[in-house]
Amino acid sequence: MVTGTAALLLIVVFGLFMKAADKPHKADIIVSLGGGDGRRIKTALSLYQKGFSQSGKFLYTGREIVNPALPSAFSKTIFLEKNDVPAKNIVYIPRGVISNTAEELFFIRDYMHLHGYKSVLIVSSPSHARRIKTIARWIAGFHKTDLTYYVTAFHETSGNPLHYLWDKEERKRYFLEFEKLLYNLLKYSPLTIDKTSYAKKMNTPLWQETLRAL
Repeated sequence: MVTGTAALLLIVVFGLFMKAADKPHKADIIVSLGGGDGRRIKTALSLYQKGFSQSGKFLYTGREIVNPALPSAFSKTIFLEKNDVPAKNIVYIPRGVISNTAEELFFIRDYMHLHGYKSVLIVSSPSHARRIKTIARWIAGFHKTDLTYYVTAFHETSGNPLHYLWDKEERKRYFLEFEKLLYNLLKYSPLTIDKTSYAKKMNTPLWQETLRAL
């Protein structure tokens, strides 16, 4: 009984740790990270329409088409333009430039430095929030140059913060995110970061020209 109670308590603490999404905060720019089923960019658009991007800029990463293999597929750019986001304010960072969450955050950091932005509102999935925050602080070093980041997410279907306790698929997502978090801390450590694809392309014309062209 004690062992079972301890295990349950550990799972609850783990869930509370991983559910790290912030309430939305106004920031200089808003970013919808790649991946997902469209809820990320739809949530980011809703926040944009409420004035959360103080510069008017809307950045998004990943695939241009959401769910390209499904009937629900849609172009993110067309979706944003149809919802009154000016084309000049839409910034798309393609997969050819960045290929994972860490590279997304490195690029966002560099973009903010180059264009003089000091704060960013990042929109992703609830289970993704802790990994984003960990990378932003401990790997990309946002805080070292006074960059402020907020990480928010769409609402989970149940609205219950411990829903993952009895939802098998949701538990899998959170444990997978924790594994990826640990992997990123190892992969981008000071001893190994020079061997990553990011280190190989951060000073390439593709990376630098994309930063300046946006």
